[in-house]
Amino acid sequence: MAPILLSQWMKDKRNPWMIIMFIGLSILATLMFGGNVDSKIKIDIFTEDGSVDESDAKWIDLLNQNDTFEFRIQDEPSARKKVREGRADLAVKLVPDDYRIIAAMDNPYVQLADQHLRTVYERELQLQVSALTVQDETKFREHVHSYMLNPPLRLQSESQGGGELVRHNMGLQLLFGFSLFLVMFTVGFKVNTITKDKASGVWNRLILSPVRKTEMYMGHLLYSSWIGVLQIIIVLLIFRYGFGFELGDQYGLLLLVIVIYTLTIVALSMLFVGILQSPEQFGTMFPSIIPIMPLISGVYMPPGTITNPILLGIAEIIPLTHAMEALTGIAVYGYGVADLWVPLS
Repeated sequence: MAPILLSQWMKDKRNPWMIIMFIGLSILATLMFGGNVDSKIKIDIFTEDGSVDESDAKWIDLLNQNDTFEFRIQDEPSARKKVREGRADLAVKLVPDDYRIIAAMDNPYVQLADQHLRTVYERELQLQVSALTVQDETKFREHVHSYMLNPPLRLQSESQGGGELVRHNMGLQLLFGFSLFLVMFTVGFKVNTITKDKASGVWNRLILSPVRKTEMYMGHLLYSSWIGVLQIIIVLLIFRYGFGFELGDQYGLLLLVIVIYTLTIVALSMLFVGILQSPEQFGTMFPSIIPIMPLISGVYMPPGTITNPILLGIAEIIPLTHAMEALTGIAVYGYGVADLWVPLS
């Protein structure tokens, strides 16, 4: 088995560009799609006559007092063009003491923005009406503000276990998602070396050598697994120490999940190699099927976005689904060994 491992290593040592390419793609994709995923949603806002007076500026300041949306002034033609071309989910038109939402289709962001706008407008208009009955509006607003700092009723949110709620880190989810997704290609093409050796006649020469067939298979499979684990670890280390991503402190459990996931992908690749008899068929079918898996598993979307029972059922047989659940559980929610039995199994 050692000669097989050594020969595979010498091949990658002479030509390591495939592994380097997939590592680079993992980093680039995470930075492009996950770098600003937790930043504010930018919404263009414009007025009826195109100018911004003191009243409009006040409404914009009030609307920007939140952690989700950022309202920025834009001219009406540009704002409407962005919505029409699909480059923006919505735009907002300010009218006297009211607003209008410009959207090409209904989606969750439109509903969230409408809820935020309605809350801000209702609260401010109630204060304006109440201030008509007092002499000093400034003192009245200060009194209301101080009163709301210590209201008679408070809502307190806790997790199911009674602890503090943890905000889901979408950037971390995309990091794990792209790392696990792209390693499938590395492992798959490494396992496909078996069919390439068979087609080129190298496999027949190896059979005549003292190396047993079991050792030949194990050498290829162990090397593919080792390369896959190494690729994921390199990507995670770069983001942990190069970009400051928090991966938690349970590195042993993260490594356990990565190893089991990689072995599963090796087994899945072997299934494809067994079904597709030639390396050309593998090179055509494997890259066509694998990209569908992250979409069904919901890797690119927040948890709970996919509600179709058929898609959820299909996702249960995809290893990527359970690896993502385990890794995000460890890094974000502090899962222990007892919490990982189901995704690991």
